[in-house]
Amino acid sequence: MISIKKIFHRNLNQIGIYFPYDNALQQKCKELGAKWSQTNKCWYIEYNKENYNALKLVFPEFEVLNDDNEPILKIEPDFKRNQEIAHIALPEVQSEIRHESESEHKIEKSEQKKTNKVVAFYEKEIGKYWVLKVPYSAEICSGLKQIKGVYWNKQYMAYMIYRHIAVKTKVEALLGMPNLLPNSFYHVEDTDNYSNGEIVLHPSVEDKRVFLVEIPNSSALIQQVKRLQGSRFSKNYNCYCLPAAPVMLMNLETMAQNSGMKLVNNLPERYLKKGYTPNIKRIKLESTYDKLQEETPVQAQVYVNALIDYLMAINYSANTLRSYVGAFLLFLRENNYPNPNDLSQEFIIRHLGKMMQRGLSAATAHTLVNALLFYYVNVLKRNGFELQLPRPKMEHKLPSVLTKAECMSIFANIQNPKHRLLLLLGYGAGLRLSEIVHLKWSDILFAEHKIHIKAGKGGKDRMVMLPYSIIEGLEAYRKLQNSVNDWVFEGQYKGEPYSTSSVQQIMRAAVEKAGLTKKASVHTLRHSFATHLLEDGTNLRYIQALLGHSNIKTTTIYTHLSEKKLLNVHSPLDTMQLELMKKALK
Repeated sequence: MISIKKIFHRNLNQIGIYFPYDNALQQKCKELGAKWSQTNKCWYIEYNKENYNALKLVFPEFEVLNDDNEPILKIEPDFKRNQEIAHIALPEVQSEIRHESESEHKIEKSEQKKTNKVVAFYEKEIGKYWVLKVPYSAEICSGLKQIKGVYWNKQYMAYMIYRHIAVKTKVEALLGMPNLLPNSFYHVEDTDNYSNGEIVLHPSVEDKRVFLVEIPNSSALIQQVKRLQGSRFSKNYNCYCLPAAPVMLMNLETMAQNSGMKLVNNLPERYLKKGYTPNIKRIKLESTYDKLQEETPVQAQVYVNALIDYLMAINYSANTLRSYVGAFLLFLRENNYPNPNDLSQEFIIRHLGKMMQRGLSAATAHTLVNALLFYYVNVLKRNGFELQLPRPKMEHKLPSVLTKAECMSIFANIQNPKHRLLLLLGYGAGLRLSEIVHLKWSDILFAEHKIHIKAGKGGKDRMVMLPYSIIEGLEAYRKLQNSVNDWVFEGQYKGEPYSTSSVQQIMRAAVEKAGLTKKASVHTLRHSFATHLLEDGTNLRYIQALLGHSNIKTTTIYTHLSEKKLLNVHSPLDTMQLELMKKALK
């Protein structure tokens, strides 16, 4: 069944066309010149007489909806041609069509422009934020960005509004839409507020590998449960699901004890099994898959799911899955979700050129090209077809590097021994952030003074040095932790690795305390490690192996960063000035 409704989109009145997913109906909409609106989840064409008449020819039968998505009238075949256009789903429309004079219609139209400057849609609530979708308007979008507590989220293609009364008031005043956002404000509750509450555990009927967790409606508690590995929210049960592993029960017991709540365990005996302990790779893939499904509209699911299935079948990482599918989805969205099999090579090249013209970075463009090549060659299986796409010229940016003195200053400004050991190990072995937090005690070979990095970037293993200077500190920390099988840097709860965001926060705080003006992250320590090795005369091939670079060209960038080598090179201006000074002295 096809339904139409008057909507306000792209600062204009439009006719919204609604129907369940149907490829044939989509093609008819495209023939009309209709476009897809991700905001309103419908196809739309401009609100005018010509488009309405064309709509009647293509779709002889349809119903008109009001704002509550309920049919209010049926457009009859003998619709009066002298009327400018049918009023589609206006709030004032009753069961009969009102005939207005031309002047009345103009007055109504001008009033609409005043009252409907922008149409904002409250989507949902995520953690500390409300999700708000607003059709693009330069004035409105600029105003939203200036409000503290509001930021644009590319993943949801929406604005994230901090759940605070002051932010709510400013946003609603800017949009001219009072009571748009709910009163579900976020605040960190004191433990006394839910000390009498209960955390209740139930077995899952559908999947024995998980159990259900009911918790009080507390933002602080929800955030703690969401941080547990493998945690996901079930809409069917309206509660959280956790892997049915003993370590998860221990974490919930710790949570209940810290908050003063009672833990009610309704799980059958032997329901929890160690074999159900969350697997990080599986969790990352499932999380990435769920997010991509949430971002993909109905009309693009066939194409996107074909790409996802192929990438997962050949064991690509969650990061590659996210980047390839994200780029491919961007390509489809920019072209109103066409069938990729119907697009010509010339069309794709022209599309890429337009995206670059709008300021798309070369790195993103390369990912887009790779994703398209992968889709056409592997998913569509075009035998003998080679998609020749132009490769945008990459910007060669030099990474930021710290001096040895600056590194020492950062380490000296960290008081917590665990935090200092985190960064010392990252710099001393040239590790990536993910490699630091996912390091296990079994990976550290104390006798050989080596660290075995397992499944690094690209799924590759490698051996790096274990700095002699931190062995004593590591062994002392190991005794305090009293564990040899878990993570070296365990998170807040047992069996959980340390959060990457927490490590980044540690680095930011240390850089600030050290008074450095350079922008430095945890990855900057890795760049500094490689540069300092080069300055000390280490062969570039050894540095390549330690960093885990597949191509030596990636490692050669550090030859441009070596401070000692730069100091040995003199500017011709200095040489010229020195010669002039010598002549003047003579």
